[in-house]
Amino acid sequence: MLLIASHNERKNMFDLDAFLPYRLSILSQTISGLIAKEYESKFGLTINQWRCLVIVHTHQPITAKEIGTLTLLDKMTISRALKALKNRFLIKSLPGADARNQMLSLTKTGQKIYREVIPIAQSYESQLLNTLTTEQKHTLDAIINKLIREARELATKDNIQT
Repeated sequence: MLLIASHNERKNMFDLDAFLPYRLSILSQTISGLIAKEYESKFGLTINQWRCLVIVHTHQPITAKEIGTLTLLDKMTISRALKALKNRFLIKSLPGADARNQMLSLTKTGQKIYREVIPIAQSYESQLLNTLTTEQKHTLDAIINKLIREARELATKDNIQT
């Protein structure tokens, strides 16, 4: 039997397309997917490998655990990405107590790839942001920063790590 929702039932239904976390996820995945296609075809890097490469470059030396804190990626995702980067000699590690405590840094090859990948990401970012006015860019930046702060505060209250 086919049930047709009444006007009131439809009005009270959850609208996923209007749900902020969903919309932000779609935006993020769409942008990341566009960029990823290019650096995967040019450099053989996945999204998570690229993220780890950039984080290692920015914070080197850094541990896998610290990468997890900064990226919010799960341990297994980080482990796989770092293993692939090590196998390609893009990152190197100094011995630590265990794999998650080894200090990581980019190799010369990793630095070269980083210098080639970043302009691609920046180009896509510029193309997207060029659709906004200067005032809209400042507003967007302020809104994003405010939402990140609030989300972290909520996570702290709920004892969730971000």
